[in-house]
Amino acid sequence: MRILKKLSLFFCSGILLMQMIPLRAGAVSSFSYILKEDNTIAVSCTDKTIRKIEIPSEIDGHTVTSLADECFSECTELREVLIPETVTEFGSYAFYGCSALEEIEIPASVTQIGAYAFDTTENLKLFSVEETNPSYQSPDGVLYTKDGQTLVKYPEAKADTVYAVLDDCRRIEDWALIGTQYLEQIDLKQVQQIGSDAFCWCVNLKNITVPEGVEELPGWVFGYCGALEQAVLPQSLKSIGERCFYSCTGLKSVNLPEGLEKMGAYAFCHCTSLPELAVPKSLTNMNISCMGYYYDEENNNYLVQENFRLYVYQNSAAWKYAATNHIDYELIQTGTIYYILIAAVLIIIIILILAIIRVLKTRRAET
Repeated sequence: MRILKKLSLFFCSGILLMQMIPLRAGAVSSFSYILKEDNTIAVSCTDKTIRKIEIPSEIDGHTVTSLADECFSECTELREVLIPETVTEFGSYAFYGCSALEEIEIPASVTQIGAYAFDTTENLKLFSVEETNPSYQSPDGVLYTKDGQTLVKYPEAKADTVYAVLDDCRRIEDWALIGTQYLEQIDLKQVQQIGSDAFCWCVNLKNITVPEGVEELPGWVFGYCGALEQAVLPQSLKSIGERCFYSCTGLKSVNLPEGLEKMGAYAFCHCTSLPELAVPKSLTNMNISCMGYYYDEENNNYLVQENFRLYVYQNSAAWKYAATNHIDYELIQTGTIYYILIAAVLIIIIILILAIIRVLKTRRAET
């Protein structure tokens, strides 16, 4: 057996015994199980008030190999689970909303973890993966794939304010850092893919630099990051997803790189501290309220943000967007016009100099 969570010290042994509910064959009281096609069993919990459970390795002669999808979802009082070495899979949302969990120990036998298995676990401080596990590792208490290329889940209550991903990390999984409470800065190094909602509700994140090579920021990646002040985006970026920076109320500076093609609905909506955005000509796909809007709670509606300006190219998609939505804008002078103006000024200066020289020669000749 592997302890999934170390029990808080103030629980006495008597309470532990009272809370221990054995799992027997069939659907019994707080639990049920499913016989899978391979004749193994996936178990599921039906008692959302449970605090501790020991899962057997076998039921009715069938091996227990899985925690079913949503197995312990919303078990807000769950504090300890004893898992047999026969279990190879945690289903999707398996521990979703288990807000009392503080530490999760993953045995060597678990080689598959479903999507969002540990999300909304706001008191989780640490992952601990057995060293012989072939699929996962937990350096510094953070859950990664064994090869280190994917950050699966960062504990929401991990106390560090600064963090750097592994050198080999290339992907941040969906929801991987959602709800982190203390993280202020993160070095993404050579990450190439960032999943949806990856940093959503990272309430203390102050700045972010997205590495070169990242082509897409999907929906809600930085949504509700209220402390975020600066975002540096790479030249490789092609798409910013729906509500990507939604309600980043502290955001003051962000660059939109040339080459950006698509911006999802409400991408920069309710960024009430953002004074301006310069929009590249390459941005041709702009969805509803993607820039220059805020949510007015009193009127329960999205309104044009005052003291906000777009810098746009004439006849561009952004120019049409600004004009259509009555958003303040200023035209960006293109390089051609700029050089024409400089050339015109130089020509005028040369003409004036030649005129002065001619006048001086005339006066000398007269004398």
